[in-house]
Amino acid sequence: MTWKSSPPISISRPYSRTSTCVRFFLAAFILLTISCIIFARRGPHRPWTAFPPLIVDPLSLELGHPTFPEIRFHERSLPQHVKPSLFVKVSSDRPRYLYFPRRTIGGWNNHLQELLLNTHLAYLSQRAYVFSDYVPGEHPPFPDELPHGRRHKLRVPINAFISGPTAGGALSTDGTDSLARRAVSEEWWDIVCPPSERVSINYHEAMREMGLHEGSEAHDIMFVLARKLLDLSAPCVRIDGGFSWDFNHETIISLWPSYSASPALTGFAWSPLITAALFRNHHLFTSNSNQPPPSLTPITAKPYHFRSFSSYHASTPPIEGLLGIHIRRGDFSGHCPYLAHDELEYNAWNQLGTPGIASRPTMYNSTPTQYFSWPVLPDYLDVPEGQSRADATLAHCWPTTDAMRWRINSIRDEAASGRSFPRQDLRRVYIATDGTPEWVKSLSALLSADGWEVSSSLDMDLMFEEYAVSQAVDMAVLTAAESFIGSGFSSLTSNVVQIRLGAGRPPGTIHFW
Repeated sequence: MTWKSSPPISISRPYSRTSTCVRFFLAAFILLTISCIIFARRGPHRPWTAFPPLIVDPLSLELGHPTFPEIRFHERSLPQHVKPSLFVKVSSDRPRYLYFPRRTIGGWNNHLQELLLNTHLAYLSQRAYVFSDYVPGEHPPFPDELPHGRRHKLRVPINAFISGPTAGGALSTDGTDSLARRAVSEEWWDIVCPPSERVSINYHEAMREMGLHEGSEAHDIMFVLARKLLDLSAPCVRIDGGFSWDFNHETIISLWPSYSASPALTGFAWSPLITAALFRNHHLFTSNSNQPPPSLTPITAKPYHFRSFSSYHASTPPIEGLLGIHIRRGDFSGHCPYLAHDELEYNAWNQLGTPGIASRPTMYNSTPTQYFSWPVLPDYLDVPEGQSRADATLAHCWPTTDAMRWRINSIRDEAASGRSFPRQDLRRVYIATDGTPEWVKSLSALLSADGWEVSSSLDMDLMFEEYAVSQAVDMAVLTAAESFIGSGFSSLTSNVVQIRLGAGRPPGTIHFW
């Protein structure tokens, strides 16, 4: 994966003071110019004076981090960022907010899983979800160490990754939803919800009050919390106690009947920044290398910035002929034996193919399972006869090159037959992986010999800001592909699965190694 128009990847020390000053004043000038343009175009319901001045972080500039000025202004200009009293003047729908303190929850995909379900919880409780920047623990090749060992982490606005309800978008396709219920930024929460007006709910105490525990069905936990939040009159509520969902336990599946119809999932879209990256790299995964599909076409004559593109909705028709595959390598060399030893299940929504998964009753199930059509994925964590559970887990988690080659070709044959879903003529394969360049090159050569047109994450040509969200660029390709193969133990694969299902992709087009 190349990084275009950016500092060298091998950054080893902070920039000089002179360079920092130049970068600071250049960024400040750009921010001032953009703010003037946006201010001139803003509508009557965008009170910019409510926000403090948007200051470029000098430490981020010193380290060479992207600062996303256009996206910062976009988030501030969301129409729901108005004083609560203005909502009351036009309707009785006074905003009520739900905030989850920011904390590190694994990598981006663990974080995204939490974001989407917490958005659903806010929706059920008729509150506006509060979104925050994503702050990774580390994000090579962006450095995060200043002189004398002080760390300063990369901060990525959520609208650099995604659009839709979680990032402040509309909760309905026709835009008739209430602005008071749309997600707001953490920056806005700090303005309208000062510490003296915030009410905290301790997650563990609430669970004990309702007779629930960590092993309870996730559906029950969701609806208990939603009812408590709905009945609470306080407008500014935060959830404390280290609240998080257990995506590695089968109880999470009980949420699917409710969650699959939630705007958080059905309205999901990739950000315009992702669309821009797909537009410039469309020759890697589309049949017509000269003409991008309409969904990727810029809306302005100068396709060079955030506002030149629309969000890339997951419900966009798939890219014909494309098989997207996710191959997890890297730390899975040590993680897979751990999974095998503890006999863990597939991650979250990857369990939807497990036989009998839809049969468990729940306490507060508003959608009885007998009236709900569960998606049935064709694959699950099976243990072939003669194999131990540990050996089967390793085979699914860390497949050999020969096993993957056979699997990829068998999916092509199955898709061509049209037995499980409308016929597909799969010709191209896109490999999303963290494997070494040498390993990817070897696998690509084998697949090319089998008649595939092959491209991978390493072929992507990304601009400076896009490189900070490169994993989401890969995911956008995987969600758009006609068929998909992924790792059942991976949260990235699980997110691709839920986004594909939420967008209406046939369950039969989703496979695991």
